[in-house]
Amino acid sequence: MGAGEIYKQLKPISKGVDLPASQSDREIKKKFDTEPMSITTDGFTIFASLKGASEAEKKGVNGGVPAERTPKTYFKFTVGETPTYSFYFGPDAPSYNFLSDTMVVTAIYINQKDNQVNINFNDENAQVVIKNGKMSMPNFANEQGTNGFVAQKAMNTAVGNFPPLLMSVAPYNAGNVLFYSKALADPSKMATAVKELNDTGAGLYFWDATTAEVYMSPQSFTFDEALDKAILLPPSFDFDSADTLDTTTSYIRFNCVIENASLRTNNYTGYDKQDPSILMTTLQFPGDEALLAPMGTSDEGTEAACGLEAPEGRVLKSIKPVIAGATVQQVKLEFHDGSFCIFPDAETGLFTATDKETGQELQGRVENLIVADGKWKEAHAEEVANRIERNINSSLTVMDDGKAMTSAIAWRTNNPSQLKVIVPTDEGTKLITIPLKEA
Repeated sequence: MGAGEIYKQLKPISKGVDLPASQSDREIKKKFDTEPMSITTDGFTIFASLKGASEAEKKGVNGGVPAERTPKTYFKFTVGETPTYSFYFGPDAPSYNFLSDTMVVTAIYINQKDNQVNINFNDENAQVVIKNGKMSMPNFANEQGTNGFVAQKAMNTAVGNFPPLLMSVAPYNAGNVLFYSKALADPSKMATAVKELNDTGAGLYFWDATTAEVYMSPQSFTFDEALDKAILLPPSFDFDSADTLDTTTSYIRFNCVIENASLRTNNYTGYDKQDPSILMTTLQFPGDEALLAPMGTSDEGTEAACGLEAPEGRVLKSIKPVIAGATVQQVKLEFHDGSFCIFPDAETGLFTATDKETGQELQGRVENLIVADGKWKEAHAEEVANRIERNINSSLTVMDDGKAMTSAIAWRTNNPSQLKVIVPTDEGTKLITIPLKEA
């Protein structure tokens, strides 16, 4: 443990403190570089450490004998539990209550951009703030403290100026806190008060509040599935070792749930007159690369609309799904122009593409991503027909028992030089694009 003293009244409330993980094969989502996170999940834990205020103790703030009573201390803050402290990690390390056992952590707020952590309790007066390497307890500061550093004003008055100090009675109980609070009212009697407290087997710990270190890694979030998914990027996948999909017998299919109505296209409206409250379109590859250029990475490593200028029949090169159990985790689409797209986006869960005909952007949340069995051309033709039927405006066509009775439907697109025509054939419904020329 090093220099320090364990007071006789201190009785461990638990034994065994795990060393917090510093390494992880996971990453926190990039959005949390700038956005704060507030964790209220029971069991979520962070550690923070403070060094003993050795210079202040040498000057007598802690009774003077021995000169250094406070060792480096590790504080454990777990949502749903009373905070504790220990002096080392390991299976035999004892833990002691840092605050009254009625104080329970309710939330841990982490702002990586501002290098700040707030620990909130069921009593708002017990908040702990760690910012830029300094720990404070703002609402604990009273007339004897300042800026959240307990007893700072009194210490400076009694024995000189030091870095901001945090202090705790050990063990932390009502009797010891009351005893010390009264003594603190008269700093000139500090040494006597500390000695009287020591005579009972109790004492004080003083920490240099400017020496705070926070211990947290991506591994801190993996104990809870929902927290893992909300905070961390999914594990990285090795697409080089992934099998290429046999597109003669199967294809990729998923629902693209359009959460922003402006991010849909004339060809992919997501509209269904049966349920207009949801905007969703079913996409598949191979098939939709004919009209969609998924956003991905070019062969030069820059962001690109994959296959945007590729000639018909030479667009999509290969499909590599990563499958865990019965679930497709991610898919890599490789294109003949050297670009590639990996979806859903690891951070947002989205699929984004440019409509080749209209230039509009399609974006939606990926759901029900599967490898489907069958002929992709037949499945795609059927889905195109379904999209068209879902988009039919019943007020502009002849309907009978909910079915369109017109033998062909034509409409202009955003491209004034094109006309779209749907015609029935013996092989199924066909969508024809007719280029228009001025007379």
